[in-house]
Formats: sequence, structure tokens, C-alpha cells
Amino acid sequence: MGEGSAAQRDLIAVWRRMLLLGLPAVQASVVLAALLGRGDTWDRLVDPALYLVLSGVLVAAWLAVLRGREVRAVTLLLTAGSGVMLGVKLLLLALLPVPRPLLPELLETLMWLPVLITWTLLSDLSRSVRRALNLTVLSVAALSALLLLRPVTQGAALDMDALRALLQINLAAAVCLYGASYFVRRNDTLGRAQGEQRVLRQLVYTDLLTGLPGRVRLGEHLRELAGRGGTFAALVVDVDAFKVVNDTLGHAAGDDLLRGVAQELQRLVPAGSGVYRLSGDEFVVLLPHADAPGAQWEAQRLLTHVPTRPSLQVGMDITLSIGLSVYPEDATEPEELLRHADSAMSAVKCAGRRQVRRYQPQQDAATERFQVLARDLSVALAREELSLHFQPVFRLSDLRPVKAEALLRWTHPQLGAVSPGEFIPVAERVGLIAPIGAWVLRAACLEALRWGDVTVSVNVSAVQLLQAEFPQVVQGALRDTGLSARRLELELTETAALYEDTRAAQTLEDLRALGVRLSIDDFGSGYSNLSRLRTLPITGVKLDRSCIQGLPDGPGGPFARALLEAVLGLTRHLPLDLTAEGIENAAQLTALRDLGCPLGQGHGLSRPLTATDFRALLHTLPPAGGQAGAAAS
Repeated sequence: MGEGSAAQRDLIAVWRRMLLLGLPAVQASVVLAALLGRGDTWDRLVDPALYLVLSGVLVAAWLAVLRGREVRAVTLLLTAGSGVMLGVKLLLLALLPVPRPLLPELLETLMWLPVLITWTLLSDLSRSVRRALNLTVLSVAALSALLLLRPVTQGAALDMDALRALLQINLAAAVCLYGASYFVRRNDTLGRAQGEQRVLRQLVYTDLLTGLPGRVRLGEHLRELAGRGGTFAALVVDVDAFKVVNDTLGHAAGDDLLRGVAQELQRLVPAGSGVYRLSGDEFVVLLPHADAPGAQWEAQRLLTHVPTRPSLQVGMDITLSIGLSVYPEDATEPEELLRHADSAMSAVKCAGRRQVRRYQPQQDAATERFQVLARDLSVALAREELSLHFQPVFRLSDLRPVKAEALLRWTHPQLGAVSPGEFIPVAERVGLIAPIGAWVLRAACLEALRWGDVTVSVNVSAVQLLQAEFPQVVQGALRDTGLSARRLELELTETAALYEDTRAAQTLEDLRALGVRLSIDDFGSGYSNLSRLRTLPITGVKLDRSCIQGLPDGPGGPFARALLEAVLGLTRHLPLDLTAEGIENAAQLTALRDLGCPLGQGHGLSRPLTATDFRALLHTLPPAGGQAGAAAS
């Protein structure tokens, strides 16, 4: 049994104390047995020697305990010594010619069993101790047989009283020793199970790196403070540029930094305060009796003094960002209080870091909404909250739908419909755009299988385009759904990366090699590097809605017409498909037709449709004649 932990040391201390008191008691019983002997020849010649040897074993064990010898060594001495004494007593009864009252002497041997049981219960049941116990039981059985059968071999009758006594001794030895052994093992198993439960509780409640209590204990403390009433404050403390430390100095230095910050927070917070580690480089400090000015002062003090030692430790200037909220002024629910403090800390990050900020409802509303969207968007796919609508792209000459743009929709269980213009940037910032984009690709391709020869267009962000594995994602969606590559068009957001980043250029080449079509979305609204259109492997351009707003007779009508004529000439020369976005009325449609624009899209032609409605449109759209007015109304 190791002696490393405090619990083990306590157990060993109790064990030593029991032996120091129990061994003299056993010795007293040995002396009493010697004094109460019957006075026959056996008691005068044999038992005193046996008692003397036993007393020597007891004294040796007592001295060993007193000197602090190992538990295992003393246990083995007592167990083996007692077993040997029991075996020797039976052997002498079988072999010595000294006259003896056999039955009383056999009954006296039972006194050794309680001694053995005691040592067994107190031992750690090491392999050597278990071996001694097994040898004791076997030797008792063998010597009992010798004691019974030796007289029979010499012509005497079998002593039935001795047989019954020896059967009781063997049965008692087997049952008591193995029963005690089972009891010890069971306790040992229970002890290990309890130890594992303590470790699991420690893992749940304690952060192993810093030794601080974690999120579970924080929640308990928050609820306790809220239930008590009065005012208290929560500080969310974040280590600025922690990723830089990990990337430049290594993760070991990052761990040292977190431990250092944890130690400094514990050292510097007021008495009675709680320090917790949430995750990563984020800590929480609870100030049980602080009002708003007091919390602000304590936070500023921590901001100034906590980084000093950790900065020296890692050899880099460390700063903190701290957000605070006060109960019940800023929130009346513990979880809300913590969320507000975290929102204030995020606002500090956006404002340049190294500051303290209290939660401000109006200014932090956008930050909190971002946090809610980021949290819930991570499970939106699993909860089947995302869906696709499809906005048709029409051939303007006959108003037949030849494409449909897949538009992602999110119906939040509490917030309702969330605009893609709001949640797509969130997905890009928190790293969710890749899994969401892959889902959109696959779902759009599956739906397009039901459209005949109509192409499906899927929007692709610059973040996806810069991912080296994106062509494999597209290839996987086509392979898994069975859609022909020529019926998939990827609409690329117009950014500087699209035109200038070499990784984007390579990705475009890989995508064209798959056979998919590539189109620049919202052309004319942003970067619009016209010279690069000649070298990019694209197949189409979607003209931004702002480029046709003046048509046909608005204030910007002449400019819009000139711009359209120039872009039409360019796309015919390259050649590229041109789609005009934002067609809202019949007049715009007529002007675009007159200019020869091939494709168009907008609410004046069709609003985004569900998958079912778009399939119905494909099956019920009337012939080209007489459609324009109905479609544009």
C-alpha cells in the first residue's frame, strides 16, 4: 500500500495505532492462557515453549510498528508467524510422544484463528500475505490428516472426537480466513471506487491546469449569492493575445501563463471572493459584497497588478480585458449576470483591449446578439433549423427559368427568422461557414436532381474560397448526390481576395476542372477589377441591382444604360453569361430586353420560393407568349 496521499497516510496512522494497542492485548491473552493451563505434562513441557515463541513474534511486530516499519512487512510477519505457530502446534500433537489430552489441546488451537483473522482484516492483502494465508489453510488440512491417520497406521482406532474437532478447526480456518480475505478485498474495491468518484468529482468541479474551481462550482456560487440577496459583482477576465503566446512561445508557456494569472487573481482578490476558470484564457471573479463603484475599483486594480508576475514569467508583456456586471442592477438571474459581464468583456476586446468596462445594455446589445447567434448557430444544423429557398433566374427572351439561386434561411426557435446578412458573417467569424456551406451544397444538389435540366446556383464566401479543401467538398457533394457538374454554378462574392489571392485563383482552377460553372455575384458593387475578368476561369457575371436602378427613365437612367451596354459588350467578348439582378417592374424588364440582356432575376419576376413551390413553377409555367406582364406585376 503506497503512502503518497493524505488519505493513505491517515489510514496507515490508524493501522499503527490499532496494532500498538492491540498487540499488547493479544500478548496479555497469551500470558493468561499460559497461567490458566491444566498443569498436565503437555502444558508443562510444550505449551510454554510455544507461548514463548508466539510472544517473541508479538514483541517483534510491536517494535516494528513502533519504529515505523512498512505496513506490508509487519502484516507478513504477523500472518506468517501466526500460521506457522498453528501448524507447529498440530505437528507436535501428531508426532510428540508426550502424553496429552488430545481434544482439549485441539480446542485450544482455535485461539490462533482469531489472531490470524485480525491480521487479515488489518492487512493490505499483498501477494505475500495471501500466499501465507493459503499455505496456512493447506498446512492445517495436511497436519489434521496426519494427526488422525498416524494412530490408525499403528493399529489404533480412529478417534471420532478428534475427527469432529479437526473438521471444525479446518472449516473455521477456511471460512474465517477466506471470509476475512473477501471482506478486505471488498473494502479495497469500495475504497478504489470511492477514490475514482472523488477524482471524477474533482474533474467536474476543478480545473486541473490551474487548480481553480470550474463552471459547475461557479454556477452554484452564483445561485447561492443570488439567493442570499443584496448586491454582488461578477468580473469576466480574459488574457489578451493568449494565442500569440501559444503560437510563439509554445503551449507549455501558455499553460505557465494561465497558472500564473490564476495564482495572481487568487492572491489579489479581496477576502471571501471566488476565482474560477471558465475555459481557455477566460476567468471569472465573484465579489460577494461589491457594489458598482467597488467592483469597478477592484477590476481596475486587477487589471493593473495581475499581469506583472505572469509577464515576467513568460518574458512577454501580458494584458487583460475585464468586463463586469452588478447584481441586481444589471441582471436579476445568475446566468444573465455572467452573460452580461462576458458581453462587456467582448466589447472591451473590440475597443482595443486592456480596459475595464461595465455592462451597458444599449451598447452591448449587438455584442450579446452576436454571442447568442454564434452559440445557437453551432447547433442549428443538428436541430434542423436551416432550410433552403430558391429564387429563379429567367431567360429574359421567353421568361423561362433556367437557373435557381439557393438562398439559406434560418428560423431561430426564439428569435424567429434571422437574416442571412446577419448570420452568415457570424458563421464566418466563428468558423462555422465550412460545415454550413457543405450542407447547403449537398442539399441544393439533391433538390436540383428534381428539376430536369435547370441549373442550381450556390453562394460561396471568400472564407470558403480560401480553404484548400473546398474543391474536394464540392466534388464530394456532386459524387454523393449524383448531380452533373455542369448543372452546378457557384456564385462567388466579389472581394479583393477573389482577384488577387493566389490561393483563390488555384481554387477556381480546381473547381473549373471539376466542370462546375463559376459566376461573380454582385458585380459592379465592390472591387470590380475588370482586367482580371479576362484571366479568371469564370463562366458568368451577375450585375448588382444598383446598376439597373435608374432604368429606364430614372435620374440615373442614361448612366445605367451606358454601363449595361459596356458590360454586355464585355461579356459577349469574353464570352460570359450576364444576369441582371434586382428586376422589380415591367419597365426594367422591357429595357433589359431591349438592350439584349440574356438573364434576369428579381422580385418583379419571382420572389424566393420554397423547394415545393419552385418545382410547381417548373411544371406549371405557361408558354413564353404573354408572360411578361404577369411575371413582372
